[in-house]
Amino acid sequence: MIRAKSLLCPCRCESQITNHCAKGVNLVSKRKITIDDLLALKWVSDPQLSPVGSRLVFVQTVVDRDADTYRSHLWVVPVDGGALRQFTAGEHRDSLPRWSPDGRRIAFLSDRGTAKPDPGVKRPKQIFVIPADGGEARLLVPAAYHPSDLSWAPDGRSLAFVGKPARDEPHSDVKVITRVRYKHDGEGFWDGRYKHLFRVSIDGDGSPQQLTSGDFDHADPAWSPDGRHLACVTNRTEEADFTNVTDVWIIPVDGGEARQLTGSIGPSSSPTWSPDGRAIAYYGHDNACMNATNTDVWIASAGGGDPVNLTAAADRSFEHHIITDMRAHPEIGGPVWSADGQRIFAIVAEGAMNQLAAVDARGAGVTVLISGRREIFGLAIGGSGDRAVVAASDPATPGDLWVVPLDGRAAERRLTQVNQAILDQVILSVPERFTYQGADDWPVEGWVMRPVEFRDGARYPTVLQIHGGPHGAYGEAFFHEFQLLAAEGFAVVYTNPRGSQGYGQQFTAATHHDWGGKDCEDILRGLDQAIARFPFIDPDRLGVAGGSYGGFMTNWVIGHTDRFKAAVSMRSISNNLSQWGTSDLAFMKGFWEFPGDPWDAPTWYWERSPLAYVERITTPLLILHSEQDLRCPIEEAEQLFAALRKLRRDVVFVRFPNESHDLSRIGQPRHRVERLHWIVKWLADHLRQPAAAVVREPAVAGGTE
Repeated sequence: MIRAKSLLCPCRCESQITNHCAKGVNLVSKRKITIDDLLALKWVSDPQLSPVGSRLVFVQTVVDRDADTYRSHLWVVPVDGGALRQFTAGEHRDSLPRWSPDGRRIAFLSDRGTAKPDPGVKRPKQIFVIPADGGEARLLVPAAYHPSDLSWAPDGRSLAFVGKPARDEPHSDVKVITRVRYKHDGEGFWDGRYKHLFRVSIDGDGSPQQLTSGDFDHADPAWSPDGRHLACVTNRTEEADFTNVTDVWIIPVDGGEARQLTGSIGPSSSPTWSPDGRAIAYYGHDNACMNATNTDVWIASAGGGDPVNLTAAADRSFEHHIITDMRAHPEIGGPVWSADGQRIFAIVAEGAMNQLAAVDARGAGVTVLISGRREIFGLAIGGSGDRAVVAASDPATPGDLWVVPLDGRAAERRLTQVNQAILDQVILSVPERFTYQGADDWPVEGWVMRPVEFRDGARYPTVLQIHGGPHGAYGEAFFHEFQLLAAEGFAVVYTNPRGSQGYGQQFTAATHHDWGGKDCEDILRGLDQAIARFPFIDPDRLGVAGGSYGGFMTNWVIGHTDRFKAAVSMRSISNNLSQWGTSDLAFMKGFWEFPGDPWDAPTWYWERSPLAYVERITTPLLILHSEQDLRCPIEEAEQLFAALRKLRRDVVFVRFPNESHDLSRIGQPRHRVERLHWIVKWLADHLRQPAAAVVREPAVAGGTE
């Protein structure tokens, strides 16, 4: 069980609502949020406290409208109060800032000076070092190494990073494929180089030194306190491509045999050494339910022995799990040791929220330290362990930074308000939470958002939104698309059906061999309950929308009911058979999520594919898909569109060039805007006008069934 510790932790959403009334804000003077407001937002991420905890560096990202791209820069703010200061500038993207152990320098990644990549591929990064008090950034590792995952040595004289061996550019553009993991969404096609650990001198003396070798990838380097070893995660077997298993390894920096620390039972990530160097904490699980398994905090002796799962009894996953359109795959960091080595701080998924928890390093349990109704997508812990800084969002806040005292003696203090100028102008719809009985009478969490110009007695067209994953979750977080729909006169319903993360292992794993089964029942029961409880929802003007697994479910639902008058399917799956071999990761589904590979269960794969029911689809459908989506490749959309057009159904297919699976979150700004225009127009055209009365044939007395 997880114990809760009472701290002064106000709920951001509620405080925003009450402040409107308390301050006497004239809502008449406010306006509705628009599509264009998305481009005016600022996004904060990756907060990092200086070694003494007096300063914080973080990343702020903005849109460059003229260049149709994003610019990310480092900002610094005194933790105890003071003005924010932009630390880097220019037409580039800086990220992953990390303080040197003495606090005098900051190393970071940047794409400054790198060439524009192929469509759908991220621009390569380089490592720079800059004085913490200001000055010119100095190039340390060039783009030829494709560096990432940097980590300072304890003596501050060198950096470890994950990179690829430098090489000359190939003379041919022909791709010769020999491994099954030859592509990855957002990264493009594998270039033939594995990721290895490197060390480079901060003084720039000589080229980076490669510390590992072999035909396997390495990630998450972490220095031992004495600077003699690096912990990392890797799978050094020939089966690495065919499994999700990775292990924690210890690499001697100055030569010697690498040593495997964990037992190849499941994925491991983010190893971090205890202050005395005797133990390593890491995130991992035992693959009981493959990717539906709770991620736990584990601890292993650096000298060897069986690792211990410290959080198994909590029955929650220690990860960021919330899906919004504000960010994709945020860098929340690994577990963090307290200075005395007695506790390990970590983010935990609790329903629709992220919370900060302290895990007892001796296995005595988990204590929740802060528990506001919000999403936490970044965390920094002070060296003394007395306070933290969290990057957090709630339904009224796209994302800001707060200082959180961990001793419970003081309230949280807000460090940033980067979007306040916009938020002061717009009216936001406040999600109203409800719970209901899903399939098997399981409790399920859902929300309804009213149109921002809501009037008592009126009925409104309503959009049911379905999240992706399926092992993600909707949360207590800002969602621009949902706010936009509310501003355009729609009510919005969304739920966390079985399969969602944050509600315990049994709930998350309940999609096992059952996509389109009880998960679908949970979703439709939630809609029925929302209609029963919120009389402003017009049951005759319903739309449905979703992306990825949510797109699969949208396609599935409209093949099994005609109650929806419009649907929007995004980055979806229509055919489980074809997606299995064309996706970067879907070939893994047969290990657990599905009952084997396609040749093991061809009938199941087809019967659980929306395309199998395409003749039943009569709902007008808008299909949105990215041409460089390697997770749910565009042929999934092409098949569904071709079938529906041949059947002469009402369908429109919109393709977005040079975009990945994450179009809605980090796609090119103009494409994100155009995507929203298509969604709003499609739903407005099909839902805004009151539905015509249904004409039924009169009953005939004495007729037959």
